[in-house]
Amino acid sequence: MRVWLNGQTYSKGSTVAVVEWRVALQVTPLLETMSIPWALMDRSPPADTGLLGRLQWRPWISAWRKAKRSNAPGFVVSAAHQSFVMDKIGYQNSTVLQAGVDLERFTPGEKKTTFTMVYHGRLDRHRGILACVMLAQKARNEGLEVDLLLIGEGNLEPALQKLAKVNDFLQVPGPMDQGLLAQQLGTCHLGLLPMPNRGVWRLASPLKRSEYLAAGLCVFGLHHEGHTLPEVNDAWFKLVAQEDFHADGVEFIRRCMAPQDEEKSQPRAYAENHLSWEGSITYLSGQLSKLLQSDS
Repeated sequence: MRVWLNGQTYSKGSTVAVVEWRVALQVTPLLETMSIPWALMDRSPPADTGLLGRLQWRPWISAWRKAKRSNAPGFVVSAAHQSFVMDKIGYQNSTVLQAGVDLERFTPGEKKTTFTMVYHGRLDRHRGILACVMLAQKARNEGLEVDLLLIGEGNLEPALQKLAKVNDFLQVPGPMDQGLLAQQLGTCHLGLLPMPNRGVWRLASPLKRSEYLAAGLCVFGLHHEGHTLPEVNDAWFKLVAQEDFHADGVEFIRRCMAPQDEEKSQPRAYAENHLSWEGSITYLSGQLSKLLQSDS
C-alpha cells in the first residue's frame, strides 16, 4: 500500500484517505507527509481468540493512539464500540457509522417447504454455533419440523460436517459468494445470532443481522448490545438471555411458523426504512467533506 501511494498523483485539497486500523501505523505517516487528511475506520476490534487475537490488539491500540495524536476522526460500528474506544484510548473524536445492507441483492424469495433456520459467517467454536444445532434438535424433539443451514467456514466446520452426516436436518454447504448467499437467505425463515455476550460481540454490528431482515427473515439470538436494534418488534426480532436460548427459541420458532399476515412483511420493511447503505454513505460522505474543509 505504501508503494502504491508513492506512485499516485493527488490533487491537494480534494483528496482524503479512509484507513483501516490494521494498516494505520504503516500508511498514515506517508499520508501526513503527502498532506493528505485521513480518518480511521474500525469495523471491528480483533475478533480472533488465542495468540492471533493477542497479537492483533497491539496494532489496534496503536492505530487509535495514532488517530488521537493526529486528531484524526474515527468511525466505529455501534455506541458500545464508541464507548469502548473512549475507555481504552481516551479518544472522543469517533462517530458511529451504522452497517447497512444491499437491499437490491438481499430480498425475500420463495420459502423452503420445511421451516429453515440459518446462520452465515465464520463457523468458529467461540461464536456459539453449536447452540444453534442444539436448538434445532430440541425443536425437532418437541415435534417441530425444522432444518438448520450453517453457511461459512471455520475451525468448527469439520465437526459440523460430521454431525450433518448423521442428522438430516443439518446442512453445512461451506462458504458461498454473496450472490448465492443472498438467494439462499431469501428461501429461509429464521436468521440466528448466537454470538455470546462477551468481548468483541458486544461491540459489533453484524452484517448478517441486516441481511436476514432484508431477506424477509425473522431473527432470534442472544441479548447484548452488539445484537440489538431500535424500534423492532419482538414478534419477528427476539433476543434472549443465554440460559433461555433453547427454551425461548423453541417457542419463538413455533410462533414464527404461524405468523400473522401483517407481520410477514415487517422484517423487510424495517430493513428498507432503517438499514440501507444510502443513509450510512451519505453520512460518511458528509464527514469526509468536513475533514477536507477543516484541513484546507
